[in-house]
Amino acid sequence: MSNSATGKIPILIASTLKPVRDSRAFEKLAQSLGETNKYEVNIIGFSPEKPDSTPGFRFFSSMSHFHSIWDRVLAQVRFSFCLFTTRPQLLIVCTFELLPLASLFKLIFRYKLIYDVQENYLFNLTYGSTHHGLKLLIGKLVIQWAESLPGVDFYFLAEKCYAEEMPDKKPRLILENKFKGRMKICENRTFQGKRTFIFSITGTLSRGYGTNLGVAWFKEILSDYPDSILILCGHVPVKEFEKELRELANTIPQIQLNISENPVPHDQILEVISSSDFCLLPYPILPSIQSKIPTKLFECAALRVPVLITENPVWENFFNEYNGGISVDFQDRTSAQRSFDLAIHQSYFNSPVPSSIFWDDQVSELIAQVEKLLSGIDK
Repeated sequence: MSNSATGKIPILIASTLKPVRDSRAFEKLAQSLGETNKYEVNIIGFSPEKPDSTPGFRFFSSMSHFHSIWDRVLAQVRFSFCLFTTRPQLLIVCTFELLPLASLFKLIFRYKLIYDVQENYLFNLTYGSTHHGLKLLIGKLVIQWAESLPGVDFYFLAEKCYAEEMPDKKPRLILENKFKGRMKICENRTFQGKRTFIFSITGTLSRGYGTNLGVAWFKEILSDYPDSILILCGHVPVKEFEKELRELANTIPQIQLNISENPVPHDQILEVISSSDFCLLPYPILPSIQSKIPTKLFECAALRVPVLITENPVWENFFNEYNGGISVDFQDRTSAQRSFDLAIHQSYFNSPVPSSIFWDDQVSELIAQVEKLLSGIDK
């Protein structure tokens, strides 16, 4: 395999619905590999406009219309074109949708193929999907077929629990969605005597992730803390739910929106989290969610923002070490005031946040594995 004209090894990181500047694909995987100065990093992903250039990286658009079925089909064509344009020696695929073509074109380009497993798609369909009957069955069969195709040389797993849920995905390296950046330095946080609070719900906003439960909980808090605000910042994939949120914000001025049908830039989300007193994580307890560590837990720990999160021993074990939040029953509105009164009488971040929450803790393993794969050395 030959290097590119720059003398660097060409790499392509590929997604369809994830943005080209995705917090994982770009900010973590691409930037970490780019910093070695050994690789020419190309990224293809969702972008509603022509991607702006960034020194050291080359961007391609896979899709520009999030809800367009035709654009999703054309994403396969754009991905194929991108392979011919970049001729990568390493291809990192971040979605099952691109695995069939990735497997096929590997016969031509002879690249190494890594599947970055960001979701357990079968679990998501089974426990968190609105699809039923034949549509659900077809969806499962397509995922199983795509993920069973030959050609994958290595797997990155975004969650520790995926090793148990998908034991067939080997050889593998667990690369959690830890925080990339510096820890916010400040004293432990207390709220006693405070009467005005800023809450936030960020990221993907949907009923499936409990956003409606968080909003309903906040409405109960307003009776005792009427000057508090809730900021909703993120991507709303279901148009009907986006309409519902906009109508709600028109009637409740304490709800502020920064929402879009397209993914919201990650730096905007981090800015909202940083400005918050509490980050609400009202996730439902589903088999597809309950064993995962939400990215927001890493982000809130690093930014020293306490979380109010659905009761779950997995999540409690994560933040109890440094007093990073408390559990709340978002479905019991009658206990909202009582649970929040308990929350504001706590002291948060009394203990140091461990270095293990940061992405840099994993970078050496990432780089070493890529180098081994490209050199042909067996693990």
